[in-house]
Amino acid sequence: MAYGMLVKRSIGLTIVLFWCVMNFLFIQRQIDAPPPIITLSGTEKITENIVEWWGVFYRGEKIGYATQTITPTPNGYRLSDRSVLNLNLLGTVQPAATRLDMEANEEWILNKFDFELRSDEIRFHARGAVENGNLRLEIDSGGHKSERALKLAQAPYLLAALKPYVVTQQLESGRQFLFSTFDPSTLSQQVTTVMIEGRERIRVGERMEPAIRLRQSFRGISIISWVDGHGRTLKEETPAGLSLVRQDAHEARNLPGRAVSLDIVAQTAIPLGAPLDDAQAKDRIQFKLAGVNLANFPLHGGRQKLVDDRLDVRLEDLSQLDAPNIPMQEARLASYLQPTPFLQTDHPNIQALAAKVVGGETHGYRAAVKIKDWVYREIAKEPTVSIPNALEVLRTKKGDCNEHTVLFNALARAAGIPAKTVVGVVYLRGAFYYHAWSEIWLGQWISLDSVLNQFPADVTHIKFLEGEIDRQIDLLQLIGNLKISVM
Repeated sequence: MAYGMLVKRSIGLTIVLFWCVMNFLFIQRQIDAPPPIITLSGTEKITENIVEWWGVFYRGEKIGYATQTITPTPNGYRLSDRSVLNLNLLGTVQPAATRLDMEANEEWILNKFDFELRSDEIRFHARGAVENGNLRLEIDSGGHKSERALKLAQAPYLLAALKPYVVTQQLESGRQFLFSTFDPSTLSQQVTTVMIEGRERIRVGERMEPAIRLRQSFRGISIISWVDGHGRTLKEETPAGLSLVRQDAHEARNLPGRAVSLDIVAQTAIPLGAPLDDAQAKDRIQFKLAGVNLANFPLHGGRQKLVDDRLDVRLEDLSQLDAPNIPMQEARLASYLQPTPFLQTDHPNIQALAAKVVGGETHGYRAAVKIKDWVYREIAKEPTVSIPNALEVLRTKKGDCNEHTVLFNALARAAGIPAKTVVGVVYLRGAFYYHAWSEIWLGQWISLDSVLNQFPADVTHIKFLEGEIDRQIDLLQLIGNLKISVM
């Protein structure tokens, strides 16, 4: 029973850490739109194929490899990225493979891309093309295809052009350059800051190599890159312990024969000095948070009150709720009822299941309990490497906290209950683990954890962020840095 609870409480790190890895890999391959002060038209044109291979490491242990090929074409460039990862999550090695193909014109302006993730039974496929200032997307996940368009403020460039640009244009050291970025793995636009920190010699394998050191800052996360005189990546590192190291093709693809020994869940747990007894029975806990810039997170609001570095978490009193009937149709809550690429609320299968589970119940609270109970009962608690989306979870009937949460939220929205995903940490047996759960609107936002079967969620759930998978990369700021103590 204790192990089962540990699994249920800590599998949330599965998807969070997977996306930390994925965003680390893609940050050097993202689609970039530099502000007007930077023009990539001055970049020296590549006339021959460039093929790069890297080993992917977690705290010194090899967990996979990645490769990128840049091919000149008559009208520009074709880029092809591949990666293979083996992640140890709760003692089980979870394999994942990605493919990203892109085409750009001679000035590195994106024409189109095609991205795919495969892991065991999971497949996610997204493609896009730039047309008349819009990036038109087609997403295929869970056997369901959807389309959407993103308005682009500037012509999207490929970040692969940035490193050749840096070394050929002799940009000033110590100066920051801002880039508006699009991540094909999360279908989101972000801002990346790049700074040239200087030149140094680094060890790559058995050799010392001259390198230009770059710092890429992405939503509070810093990645250090070392590139050679041609802009090719020698090495990259993150504070969370992930790194890329240049290797030849044979060495990169040579993965350890033994199982990956470092369990990412255990390695990234946040220890608590003294055990927290009867945590689920408490209606209030005050924590002290340290090690990170708390201003980067919306910690104050709802059941959480932040004063300086003290966070007070109080359990919601459901007996005082005056829950409205469903479907709720307030205009201010419309965004929490709408479908998204990952919450396919408007799909007939989701709508039919929501109607069946709710069974005609019109009281918001009682309807939410029915949906929570169904998700908790029907979805197996298994670590899963995926892009969590409701239809895929409905098909596989398994997953971790993100899978439970997206399916619950999709069903709740389909039933007319406003719902959103929140992410943060939760406590178990002496440590905090990264986790995701729901909040639903019942006259006020109430926490609900469908993987732990808690409504409301206990007060060891500390919310740091809210939003879908594109926001969860922000948790990288916490990993290895966050310290928690109980007041």
